[in-house]
Amino acid sequence: MISATLLSLAFATSVSAHGYATVPSSRTRLGFEAGIDTCPECTILEPVDAWPTLEGVPVGRMGVCGYNQRVSVDYNFPGSDWGTETVATYAPGEVVEVQWCVDNNGDHGGMFSYRVCQDQAVVDKFLTAGYEPTEAEKNAAQDCFDRGLLPCTDVEGQQCDYSPDCAEGEACWDNTWFTCNKFEGGDGTRGCQGVDGAPLNSCATTIAGGYTVTKKVKIPEYTSNHTLLQFVWNSFQTPQIYISCADIAIQ
Repeated sequence: MISATLLSLAFATSVSAHGYATVPSSRTRLGFEAGIDTCPECTILEPVDAWPTLEGVPVGRMGVCGYNQRVSVDYNFPGSDWGTETVATYAPGEVVEVQWCVDNNGDHGGMFSYRVCQDQAVVDKFLTAGYEPTEAEKNAAQDCFDRGLLPCTDVEGQQCDYSPDCAEGEACWDNTWFTCNKFEGGDGTRGCQGVDGAPLNSCATTIAGGYTVTKKVKIPEYTSNHTLLQFVWNSFQTPQIYISCADIAIQ
């Protein structure tokens, strides 16, 4: 008999691609633009309990910045085109626009969030050239990023709904995260593509063209010359979590 885990893995890997953070420019985006990563939307943690659970899943080799096993690119340490410099500078308490890109053939719905770990010693392990964080360090770092969630509700006037694919009382019933539209919504409103209602190819993917997904977050009252802004998307349809990070300064 085939185990449930193997069935989940077979299902997850049979579904075409997916999404990654684009604004500020994530390490994944930089790897794609440099020609190193030929499928930036394929950086996936799978198979995992992504829904209705939102947090507490061990990231393992995936780490806090993503490991794209399909093209063997690891974003958890600086590369030739990412990680050595910051891509954006924000002020403590500033409200900023953030964006990710979902592929037209892999809009799995669900919920997404952004985080900042406020422990520089933890983050520094992912900023050090020539050092590859251990799985234990990656999981410990993810705990720190989980504690540093940037709530949707921190931005005055921003609409922070509960997921239409989640029931009250489930772990996903949490409007501090951002939600995509109903997975099987009407034409033009489905899943994550429906958040912006942006045209096809408003952002770049390599499978079927991408759609932008745009929100705002409030930068924490914290300073760092170089830290990481993490993006996490928990899929509703598939047992998958997508992770990216961007190198930023908070000054």
